[in-house]
Amino acid sequence: MEKVKVYIKGQEDKELYSFLRYYPMRIKNIGIEDIFSRQMVYDFKSGLLQKSIAKCVAKELIRIYGRKVKNVVFSCIPASSQEKNEIRNKAFSALVCQFSGAIDGYSHVKVLGERTSVHGTKVKKEIREQRMNEQNSIEVDAPFFFGKNVCIWDDIVTTGTSFCYFTSQLEKVGAHVTNGFFLGKTSYKYRPQS
Repeated sequence: MEKVKVYIKGQEDKELYSFLRYYPMRIKNIGIEDIFSRQMVYDFKSGLLQKSIAKCVAKELIRIYGRKVKNVVFSCIPASSQEKNEIRNKAFSALVCQFSGAIDGYSHVKVLGERTSVHGTKVKKEIREQRMNEQNSIEVDAPFFFGKNVCIWDDIVTTGTSFCYFTSQLEKVGAHVTNGFFLGKTSYKYRPQS
């Protein structure tokens, strides 16, 4: 997996990387490597491939932080429901922390309701705004995150809206978000992998 730098407006002070380019299903005629990348994303969302992807993420955490990784909280942006969040993030977060030595932040973020899932569909501005209004269904453990360095994980980044909102929630309670890792960065214009 080759890392790709990710740019999110307003988050220039953070190191943001994606491990894959992700082409939604509506993007046809992509190369075989990109089809495999797409399938990796789907498999991850289903709870598969967690160990191998966790090893890649742990390696990056250790590369960036070295021995200081033991003072870094690894926190996944919650999925759209508690059930999906548990399938996608609970074991994965534990594996990343086991392999890297980072602090597992999974149990310190709760999904209180169900939010609209927007990945993989062409989303209109009104739906994105509705999703932002639903974001208050995430609750963070303020005393736990206060004063901690945090690396955020999400499976897919498209516009960065979820990342910005989750970062804002953590920083409001005194956390310092330093990095963001994403399995896939959504791309709509096909560029063959070299």
